[in-house]
Amino acid sequence: MTFLWAGAVLAISGGAALAENSKVCFEAEKPGSIQSPLKKVTGKGADISGGGYLEIPWDENKTKGIGKATYTFNAPKAGSYYVWARTFWANGCGNSIQVSVNGSDGKILGEDGTYDAWHWVGGKARVTLKAGKNTLVLSNRETGVRVDQFFLCTDADYTPTNIRKITP
Repeated sequence: MTFLWAGAVLAISGGAALAENSKVCFEAEKPGSIQSPLKKVTGKGADISGGGYLEIPWDENKTKGIGKATYTFNAPKAGSYYVWARTFWANGCGNSIQVSVNGSDGKILGEDGTYDAWHWVGGKARVTLKAGKNTLVLSNRETGVRVDQFFLCTDADYTPTNIRKITP
């Protein structure tokens, strides 16, 4: 009887291991390539990670649709991931970004009403990653946007908080 009970515990533990939330996090201000008007802003502070952030400067959306930043990152395993971005919106005219992963259709993140504060947006945008090298492209959808970090995870119910540890 004890043996069967121990087997049941092992089966439950094994199932939990299979449901591990794979995570990837990288700095937005460190793209492999960047096109104007997007730009890197350097600085230090308790509210930003990695010594800066990426900005699409406010210009009343005159340059909307122009410019992009491209990132290469490694995923621990292949599968469906949910995309998040740690962002700062100045106003409602600049409160969203568009990302594309591995050439997929662009996903819109944001369109929320949290202004003048760093916060995470996303979680509904699902993308497919390969184990190993992948590419994310941030496109200029609206101006007046700042992005500090990107975070991708396999758990649809997970919500990142604060500054995340960068994936090596």
